[in-house]
Amino acid sequence: MTRTDPADTHNLHPAGRTDAGHTDAGLTDADHARIAAAHAAARTASTRTVYRYAWRQWQRWCADRGLPALPGDPAAVGAYLAERAAHGITMATLDVACSAIGHQHRSHGVANPTTHESVRQVRAGLRRTYGTAPHRQARPLSVPEIRQVIDHIDRTRPIGVRDTAIILLGYAGALRRSELVALTLADLDHHTAGLLLNIRPSKTDQDARGQVVGIAHGQHPATDPIAALDAWLTRRGRQPGPLFTRVYATRIHADPLTGNTITRMLHARAAAAGLPAERITAHSLRAGHATTAALAGVPLERIAAQTRHRDISVLIERYIRPLDALATTSSRDLGL
Repeated sequence: MTRTDPADTHNLHPAGRTDAGHTDAGLTDADHARIAAAHAAARTASTRTVYRYAWRQWQRWCADRGLPALPGDPAAVGAYLAERAAHGITMATLDVACSAIGHQHRSHGVANPTTHESVRQVRAGLRRTYGTAPHRQARPLSVPEIRQVIDHIDRTRPIGVRDTAIILLGYAGALRRSELVALTLADLDHHTAGLLLNIRPSKTDQDARGQVVGIAHGQHPATDPIAALDAWLTRRGRQPGPLFTRVYATRIHADPLTGNTITRMLHARAAAAGLPAERITAHSLRAGHATTAALAGVPLERIAAQTRHRDISVLIERYIRPLDALATTSSRDLGL
């Protein structure tokens, strides 16, 4: 983030600042800077970005109607939510909008319109009208599909070597795309039994403790994630820096990748392999690990330890129950 959002400072510069840069409470500019940095760290960069985007949408909507965005009127918030729901916006997105609007109002010390009873009623009514079902999730990739994708990658080219390593490491580790792009050479810890990855703080690790993920050797040379990573390191070199970097033609650069790059890459690789790629994203690797492990009978606790789900109910709802629905469906007994 290149600038500090007003909401991220929580009004840390109140009236009463003296000409010397001090407040009546004796706080200095350095004090305010440190406090602002701590407040900013309370939310991840991605959360702050989403909040800013949602807030701008609310501001534009209010500007079009000649209404103040701050402080916002509860009736206006209700109308805004109802209009967006009618245009197909999901309840999850509307919940984020309410969080962003509420965050800005709290930050500026004014009444939060999203907590007004009229807004609560509107949100409850929209849930009953439109439901809370999310958009279709990323399609989990199975091991045969991973092999199919890998088999169609030209591993004689640097970019093919890199993409193979990303796919296999992401699948084996149940890694998020943000975790893949954040990996550096220093995060690798090689052992005889496999590889340990030092995962930097992520959205389920708000206290920035970091986590360690184990990667076992593969059973087949073509899909061994550690062998694929070693092949990439042979091309990349052992110099410090991002583990996965950009490749231009045959030249390997030190520039890190972005999460969107990984999504686009996997989508393109899946399509090239003849898979229906419409719902294949970077998350298909993580989802594929979870569902494949569940089908193999791996205990839920072990899967959750690998995926690092703090809330096991999320793991059950997204990955386990869809499998149970297929396993227990009575439709196969109808004789159709």
